[in-house]
Amino acid sequence: MGGIRSKFGNVADKAKELGESVAEVAAEAGGTVAGKVAAAGGTVAERAREGARLAADAQLEARRRKYAPVFPDEFWSPDYDLPNMVIIEDEDKRKGIDVCEGAIGWLTKASSGMEIFHLYHSFVEESGLSLHPLAQMGAVYVRDPSGSDRFFDLESLYREIQKEKMSELQHVAYCLGAKYCKLEMRETQMSDSKQGKRIRTAVKRVGAASESDSVSIDCSEQVSEDRQMLFERRFSGSDEVRRPPLNWYRNDKEINDLIEMRCSNDSANAIHDYVVNIDCRSSAALAQARASEIDSALKGLKVSIGASLQEECYRESQQTMVFTVLF
Repeated sequence: MGGIRSKFGNVADKAKELGESVAEVAAEAGGTVAGKVAAAGGTVAERAREGARLAADAQLEARRRKYAPVFPDEFWSPDYDLPNMVIIEDEDKRKGIDVCEGAIGWLTKASSGMEIFHLYHSFVEESGLSLHPLAQMGAVYVRDPSGSDRFFDLESLYREIQKEKMSELQHVAYCLGAKYCKLEMRETQMSDSKQGKRIRTAVKRVGAASESDSVSIDCSEQVSEDRQMLFERRFSGSDEVRRPPLNWYRNDKEINDLIEMRCSNDSANAIHDYVVNIDCRSSAALAQARASEIDSALKGLKVSIGASLQEECYRESQQTMVFTVLF
């Protein structure tokens, strides 16, 4: 009997050991599964947070593109490409917009691709931009067509440039030692008593129904010339001459010829008087294509500056200045 109990005792002990081993294995396996589940849950949560962060970044970037703010560090960067058109704006227009906090203005782009810089009025002085004649709220400025870094108010662009041209020609006469100089403006004016008259005419096309077309007819055209004295100056005169600096007329052949003849020091054949007709197209404030581009940009922005630049450009093309100099 003792032997039998011994055998059964061994069997029981083995079973107990086996049960404990099985329990340990099961517990270990359960822990592993739980760990994997927890890890998976952590990964899902992390991915969800990452997805939310990316979505927030995308929304922020979309708002930045929409409002296109310009910040001081960007503006002062050596490689910043300042647009050729600047509009002075009230900073309150962007007040409360998070992506515009700390900005000095914003950018827009016309349908033609032309960029416009909307500069806050409060930053005008700090910007260092040279705005002529004055920096005014709501005014539109365009970069000096002659190539300098100045910006002209579009409403007074042609008027201010004409002043500069007049001053430059006076200075030419003065530097060349002239006794007298005069500048006249001659403007060709075309009028048409029936301009804009339109008639309706029926046009029958083969294979098509009768329809009405608009036809423009120009007739009774009249051409006149308006003359205006721009300035007249008298000096004491001098044979000590110096070459004047040129800006608007640096490529004008007639003005350059005058300077060369006066500075040649050829006393045997000195020039005594000079009259030149200056075609204003040779020193145009704006090219027709440029004027059209700016007009289009202003129309898109719903900004009005009175007469269109194309109209001003056409009028300038009809003008001739007569410059008379006596030595």
